[in-house]
Order: sequence, then C-alpha cells, then structure tokens
Amino acid sequence: MMFEYNTKRLYITVVVEFSPEGDLFPVEIRLDDGTVIPVERRLVTPLYNLAKSGSDAWRFLCLVEGMPMKLFYDASSYRWWCEPAA
Repeated sequence: MMFEYNTKRLYITVVVEFSPEGDLFPVEIRLDDGTVIPVERRLVTPLYNLAKSGSDAWRFLCLVEGMPMKLFYDASSYRWWCEPAA
C-alpha cells in the first residue's frame, strides 16, 4: 500500500545508486518512522523541474509499490521530497 500524507511536500530520505556516467537511480525511500519502501525502477530520464514558486529541482518519475510516483531532488539543498498525486 502506498504511504499517505496530507502535506504539500513531504521531505524524505532517498538511497540512490550512481552509474559510472554519474546518473542517479533511486533505490529506496526511507521515512522518518523507519519505514523503508523499495523503488522498483526509474521510469524515465530525470527532468529539470522549475516550480511555480521559483524553486528548481530534478523530477524523477519512478515505480513505487506498483504505482508511478514523482520524487524531486534539489541539488542546491541536497534534499529529496515527494508530493501527493494530483
């Protein structure tokens, strides 16, 4: 079952693998309560995302628990987050 939350942005810990070319592949999501959720695979090449608020981040569309999920990575703050599906 996909984890649920009611905030606009949920900051999370994401474990990644790096390819020899420097590409990022999310492997698992770790929540503050200790829950570990495997990322089955990355569905597309990450896209640079410029938000309405003016913040920028890389958007990773991944398969998590059989469902597509958007993970965001801000390279300037080194933070990962996810947002509820629209």
